[in-house]
This record gives sequence, C-alpha cells and structure tokens, in this order.
Amino acid sequence: MRIPQQVNRRAASLSVSIALLTCAIHMNAQVKPAPCNESDVRPPVTAADVQIAKRAREVLDSPAKWNRADTRDCPAGATTFSLYCALEKATDEVSGNFEHRGAAMQEARFVIEDISPKAKDYDHRLMDYNNDPTTSFADVQKVFRLLEERIAARLREDSTKPPATPTPPAAGCGTPVLTSAEIRIVKRVREILDSPAKWDRASNQGCQPDAVTFGLYCAFAKASTEINGSFDGTGVAIDEVRSLIDRKYPARLVGYNNDPAVSLDDIQELLRTVEDRLARELADGPPAGGHK
Repeated sequence: MRIPQQVNRRAASLSVSIALLTCAIHMNAQVKPAPCNESDVRPPVTAADVQIAKRAREVLDSPAKWNRADTRDCPAGATTFSLYCALEKATDEVSGNFEHRGAAMQEARFVIEDISPKAKDYDHRLMDYNNDPTTSFADVQKVFRLLEERIAARLREDSTKPPATPTPPAAGCGTPVLTSAEIRIVKRVREILDSPAKWDRASNQGCQPDAVTFGLYCAFAKASTEINGSFDGTGVAIDEVRSLIDRKYPARLVGYNNDPAVSLDDIQELLRTVEDRLARELADGPPAGGHK
C-alpha cells in the first residue's frame, strides 16, 4: 500500500522532533550537576600537595611521634601528631594556607576509604582511622605513601588532558551559601555559651554528645547539629568567625577560645558581630560570586 505523501512528511517531522528532544535531554543530563556531599569534594591538586604529603611523612616518621588519641586540635608546640595534625602542620609549612577541605586533606580521606573497610562507619575519616585500635603505625605510613602516589598520578593525568569545560557547581558544593539557618546557628551558639559555667576554657575539637561545657568550636558543632542535622567543621557562620580571628592561632576557634587573654564577653561580642554581619548580608542579597 502506498503511504500518502502528507503522512510521510508528518512521520518525518515527528522523527526529527523526537530526535531533537532526545538530544536535548541528553545534553541537559550532561550539564546538570549531580548532588554533592561537601565531605566528598575533590579540589584540583598542585605540586605543593605532593610536597605536603612528603612533609607529613617526615613529621610523623616514628611511633614515638604518633598521637593515637586525635581530637583534630593541633597545638603549635606539639611534639606528637595524628594523621590530621601531621597534614595540617605540613600544609602550614609548605603553603601557609591550611584548609579543612584542601586537596591533600581530601585525597588522604579518599585513601582511607580505599584501604579501610571500616571507613564507611567513620564520622571523621582521618581522626577515626588514626584512633582505630586496629590501625598500626605502618598503616599510617602507608596512607602517606599512597597519598603521595595518588596526588602525583592526578598531576600526570591533568597534564595530559585538554582544559576542562566549566560545568555548573553541584548543589551544596563549592562556596558556602548564606541562609537563615546560618544566622540561627550563631544565635544558638550564643545561647550555648551564655554563662561562664557553660564555657570550656581548655577545649579541643573532640566534641562529646553528652558534654555540659563547650568551647567555641564544640558550641558550633552542637548548634549546627541541632539546626542542620550534621556538622563537618565548615559553613558560612563558622567560616565568618574564623575570618575575624587572628591567624596566629593554628586552630583559630580552639586557639582563640583557650587564650587566657580572651573573655566570655569577647566571644559573645565576636558572635554578635558575625550575627549582625550575616543578617545584613542576607537582607541585602549575596554579593557577586556568592558569600566570601
């Protein structure tokens, strides 16, 4: 049977429309950012990150230097070091710019995921692997060795790839986003630290769920967990507090909190300043490029 010419044209038009729709869906799928967990971000690596891995191995080169009870509090005069603190010290020495989610720190976390079957159960991969009774000093050295190899391999791969086409940042990754929840967190921190009886003057980053006294860092951990359901040491509010504290403290919130010259009134004033600043910024709208 001969198909009428008009029907042929309609069929051809429908086929083209379907093809165009399929193509559009495919293109959208390519550029749509995947959901992202901030703890799994993977910053670009540099040659300095290789040096950080090497230096961390030197910092923690004997069992006598190993801190088996890490709290992620890294005092300047320490003579023993955990995995986390060895990497922090190495980063400060190599680049002078330690970041909790820096490239070397993140790659070390991914190494632990690769070598430890318990990693999925850790709340803090570096700290919990370091403190795990089944982790040996040889295991710690293995992390540093694999970290150096992993970063070097990424550098080699990056050098052979053409420049990547920019893609939209995934939701929840990259620059932290200012929301009203961040202001509520600061308010809650002020409530948690509203009397000297609640203030821990010798704090660290080991925050216990049943604690009755709090340092500045652990007050943020408690407030963030209550409001957001989790805490990973980052966020607009806590980063804003860090930015106002003198960089002379290796761990700024802990160092400032524990400084004998700092009073509870000083901490409350700092928190009020951050709360007011974030409230104004939220009312005015974010600056170009997001919250700084």
